[in-house]
Amino acid sequence: SLHDALPILGIDSEFCNVEALVTGIVDNWPEKLLKHRRLFTVCMCFLLFCLGLPMCTEGGIYIFQLMDFYSCSGMALIWVCFFQTIAIGWFFGARKFCDCVEQMTGHKPNLFWFLCWKYFAPAVMAGVFCFYIYSFEPVAYGKNYTYPKWAEMLGICLSLCSMLWVPGYAIYYLVTQPGTFRENLRTGLS
Repeated sequence: SLHDALPILGIDSEFCNVEALVTGIVDNWPEKLLKHRRLFTVCMCFLLFCLGLPMCTEGGIYIFQLMDFYSCSGMALIWVCFFQTIAIGWFFGARKFCDCVEQMTGHKPNLFWFLCWKYFAPAVMAGVFCFYIYSFEPVAYGKNYTYPKWAEMLGICLSLCSMLWVPGYAIYYLVTQPGTFRENLRTGLS
């Protein structure tokens, strides 16, 4: 039944999320963490469990909704999706992506998909992001509770925590790579 499947679906999703997080961190520092991967995974699960505990308290729904509205959906999600579509359509290349799809499926995607990956998806994401900013209203819990200003600022900081990494890494790449700024920009865009 549906009630039996939902917990399994949630647990399955968490396995994927935790594995992706642990793999990313371990792959970044393999000489220190690879031999302790199991212990690191257990410690990471315990840390994430402790971070989730406040949401199980009486006021946890307010924390949950604040985090959901500002960091898991809305502005931050659209921002990341926009740059993912730009990365696929322009940096990796829509033609190259079509070749990869053909290699995997045996069928070359038609012109519609090429145009979607190259132009339509980034344009739609940019439009949705601009509309979201234009029509933005702070989060509220139901009709009776509006969050105080400090909670709204905390929520915006949560959004910026994930959004600033995209331009932040681009700036970091341009500044730290050997060569001139123009050479690094050309290399980074190719």
